[in-house]
Amino acid sequence: MKNMIYASVSVLALLAAAPAIADPGSNVSSVTQTGTAGSATVDQIGSNDSSSVTQSNAHNIAKVTQNGIIGGQSSIDQSGADNDATVNQSDDGSAYPGGEATYPPGGTYAPGAKPISVSTISQSGNSNTAVVMQKTATSALANTSGVYQAGNSNGAAVTQYDDFQTSTVSQDGTENTANVMQGLDNGGDNSYANSSSVAQGGDANTASVIQTGISGTSAVNQGGSNNGTLVVQHDGQLLGSWVDQTGNHGNADVDQQGNTMTSTVDQRADRNAAIVRQSGSNSTSSITQLQNNNAARVTQSGDSNTSSVYQDVGSGSAAYTSSELGEAVLNDPNATGYAVVQQTGDHLVSGVTSTGSSNFAFIEQVGSDNQSTVAQSGNGNAAFVEQAGSGNRSSFAQTGTLTNMSTSEVPSTGDNNIAAAQGVHQTGHDNQSSITQSGTSSAFGATNMVDVLQSGDLNQSFVDQGGADNMADIDQTGDSNISNLWQAGSGNTATVLQSSGGNLSNVNQSGVGNVATVTQGSH
Repeated sequence: MKNMIYASVSVLALLAAAPAIADPGSNVSSVTQTGTAGSATVDQIGSNDSSSVTQSNAHNIAKVTQNGIIGGQSSIDQSGADNDATVNQSDDGSAYPGGEATYPPGGTYAPGAKPISVSTISQSGNSNTAVVMQKTATSALANTSGVYQAGNSNGAAVTQYDDFQTSTVSQDGTENTANVMQGLDNGGDNSYANSSSVAQGGDANTASVIQTGISGTSAVNQGGSNNGTLVVQHDGQLLGSWVDQTGNHGNADVDQQGNTMTSTVDQRADRNAAIVRQSGSNSTSSITQLQNNNAARVTQSGDSNTSSVYQDVGSGSAAYTSSELGEAVLNDPNATGYAVVQQTGDHLVSGVTSTGSSNFAFIEQVGSDNQSTVAQSGNGNAAFVEQAGSGNRSSFAQTGTLTNMSTSEVPSTGDNNIAAAQGVHQTGHDNQSSITQSGTSSAFGATNMVDVLQSGDLNQSFVDQGGADNMADIDQTGDSNISNLWQAGSGNTATVLQSSGGNLSNVNQSGVGNVATVTQGSH
């Protein structure tokens, strides 16, 4: 028996809802047709099966096949017209050896008892199609499927293997498609207790959910129209995905592999795009997109990583094309905003908050215990953060206009080029970088840049840059160095190079066209 704790679904309730086990061969079928040219086919060749079909309007088709020893329960209610419902349920209860149950506590199951499937299909709209196939295996916990189609021309397909899978599909709009597959048909007790919910209230949405692990949870809500969602959760347990699309023409693609991970995608505007890839354990990704054409990609590999992306970015003066993290960005080129986060290692934390317009962020963290925070509220800003090693901290705040915007596709599209970008690069240990940019470039590609490189350990860099067309370049390759830099004028350039240990540099420029160069240490 599997040792399971299910917090979200009551096994007792499922068992209570299941039909009572009757004597072998005691199948029950009830068919009522009051419409025109309806067709109902019920084939129950197992035992203890119960089927009820009610069709009220014209040209409805219902097919039920239940082939099990322990029994299945199917109810189809079609009050619309031209609907098609197909249910195929089977079980292998005769193989169950019986014994003591781990859940509910103290329960026992007789040999050959309990595996069942429960299916409910209700089609009150017209021209809907629902196909349900359930095959329980190895344990005494039922698979349950509910398909509710109140709209028109919707399609739903549900396939559930193993046992204790739960699926609900609700389609109130028109021309929606939902495909749900849960469990593995391999005869083993290794993919069970998954739960999927798909609600499609808009029109022409597509949702596909595949869960082949243990105790996975997926919820897809598509209240807008023409949205697409793909959720794949596999090779692990306690994976959770929540996708909410209330805008139109959005796309969400979630793939999670491992244990105890969660992904949340909230798309409230039009043409949003989100891609999430997570592997490992105990990681979390959250993406919120509030304006049109916002796009985000999050890739996390390792343990206990966290990524948060919040985008409320409107269209501005700068369109951007870039591939600094090895893949072409989404919605490319983009005049609103995108965020790309890539984390490989353990205990990595990234937070990106973008408001304003035309703001872009690229974050790559490798190693352990690194943290990056990017806050953008200006117009036409790009933030690049690269951290490798451990214990590094980066804070990047941009409230200006056209800052750090010159780097694009160097050296070529598709390469990982973030190391060549102007931004934050910390490859040592326990370094700290703080950047505040409130200034302005006179034109796209003009100078309003900050570039910080810290490859030693325990270095600190603080840059506060306002004004217009200023450039700050900090390079600390030694250990325990400190650089403080303020620039508030225009056309200023500051360069700080500290290559030994324990150095301190303070630069403050507020005039026009000033040049400051600080070199400390061996060179």
